[in-house]
Amino acid sequence: MKKIYDAIIIGSGAAGYAAADRLFCEGVTNIAVVTEGRLSGTSRNTGSDKQTYYKLAMDGCSEDSARKMALDICSGGSCDGEKAYIQAVNSQRCFLRLCEYGVKFPTDSFGGFPGYKTDHDSSMRATSAGPLTSKFMTQALEDVVLNKNATPLLDNLQVIKIVTEGIKDRRVCGIVALNRKTGQPESIFAKNIIVASGAPACIYERSVYPESQHGMTGVLISAGVRLCNFSQWQYGLASTDFRWNVSGSFMQVIPRFVSVGEDSDEREFLPEYAGSAEAANNLVFLKGYQWPFCSERTEGSSKIDLAVDEQIRNGRRVYLDYTKNPEGFAFSSLSDEALGYLENAGAEAETPIERLALLNPKAIAVYAGHGIDLRSQRLRIGVCAQHNNGGVYTDCDYQTNIEGLYVIGEAAGSFGLARPGGSALNDTQVGALVCARRIKNHISREINRDAVIDEEKRYAAKVSGFKTAPEVDYSYIPRKMSNFAAFIRDKEKCEALLGEITALLKTYPAKHRGIEQYFYDLDMLICARALLKTVLLEMPLTGSRGGAVFADGGKIVPENRKYREYLTITDGEEISFEKTSPVPLPDGAFEKYLAETEV
Repeated sequence: MKKIYDAIIIGSGAAGYAAADRLFCEGVTNIAVVTEGRLSGTSRNTGSDKQTYYKLAMDGCSEDSARKMALDICSGGSCDGEKAYIQAVNSQRCFLRLCEYGVKFPTDSFGGFPGYKTDHDSSMRATSAGPLTSKFMTQALEDVVLNKNATPLLDNLQVIKIVTEGIKDRRVCGIVALNRKTGQPESIFAKNIIVASGAPACIYERSVYPESQHGMTGVLISAGVRLCNFSQWQYGLASTDFRWNVSGSFMQVIPRFVSVGEDSDEREFLPEYAGSAEAANNLVFLKGYQWPFCSERTEGSSKIDLAVDEQIRNGRRVYLDYTKNPEGFAFSSLSDEALGYLENAGAEAETPIERLALLNPKAIAVYAGHGIDLRSQRLRIGVCAQHNNGGVYTDCDYQTNIEGLYVIGEAAGSFGLARPGGSALNDTQVGALVCARRIKNHISREINRDAVIDEEKRYAAKVSGFKTAPEVDYSYIPRKMSNFAAFIRDKEKCEALLGEITALLKTYPAKHRGIEQYFYDLDMLICARALLKTVLLEMPLTGSRGGAVFADGGKIVPENRKYREYLTITDGEEISFEKTSPVPLPDGAFEKYLAETEV
């Protein structure tokens, strides 16, 4: 008879391994990590110029508090204050745990952690272990989970169904997964399930997510979870031949932006959008701090995103060139902020590549490791999807509306219209800590084995009747999503695309290019439909906001700022607006908490 796990964790990234370790340390050891590919996913395969980790300031001189940090997390609007406070108040213990596990964040000679400001940040909270921070986190946590704790890893299992029981008060009882080696479905019994599968990167073609990141939000939607702020995504400039963010120092050294047409004609195009070459260069510098596209900055640094996108829509290719200075470049024409930054960093070199070598040589090394020499080669770029600020709606313990089903990391809807850079990495660790504590006290219950077995049989019949059809290809849907439903959203085109996807789902075939792709594409269509549905129900009311502009009849719809006080909740075919909770103000009654603490 198959065993019943007290908990399974779906995902082998920084969030999933952190959850497995936290459960183990809470004494919940009857657990397993389930993954479709141990070396896949975003945490292990993505980064930026210096990938930021966001936590309370620990440099020894910055005045900070958990409440201040929570207020910054909420500053963009449409963010729950209680969840933000939980992320803030637990940030230091989660960060220091990573340090103890061997992640090498920089320290000063006294053992303090020097920091820097990131976007939407009022203090020096940001730190980094370099371009591969999340990879180092994942590797360190994996070593603890698999080697020290000896937690089982069930690899090559693509989750295709979350099985629940009950009608009104539903709860999980297991999963059905496709074994990628045998091509057959397998069932796993579990009292609790933590989903740490990352964002539904499958929605967009122009994406900075690694190609190995798919997500399983469609499976969660099919299970009946509610979504929170699902329309709120983060888009920004990224290289496309090798998917990587070109944020931070990639922009602060002020490279050339060049577009090339079909007849190989090339030109620098930013000055015509910015008004002058000098203005363009200062906007490029700002883009390092303000990397995500922002609907409020379309006359500022986000003008660069619009310019790049327009060039690409006109059939031209856009590149960054670090070998030469852009038109009109002179240190004397830079803003005080830009010049002061380069002076303080000792990066006043002649060319962008020389400045980058002084400012952040590891950024050059990342591309060199993938066969791209920035000293001699241009870097092709686009405006790409990078982060889902929304996701699955959870309570403050990261539990969904289904008992025993938890969602953490980027799959969870933890953020609002904007977030401080690096806060998502902190949230992976805090979410793991919080849900593990909750699960510790909720494992003594029975589950319905038959419900899981019945679903396994149903999928076995589907797999046995599957027929390969190489001509079936849905890759045009993510392309249309990038064109019509990314950071520029046109109501009429979104409505047409929603109708097209709805029709595809009604007639989804019993044949495909392959059984794995069959379930991947089904998940993608479900997610894309949910996103479009949310956009079309929400944005005519809220207007352009966060990481997207919304157009109706060719006119940009301005933001209605009152909706910043609400979360957008998607529940099936409906949306509703839920008032955000304020950031808590702790009462500070130490003696009360001392009396309540068990010894």
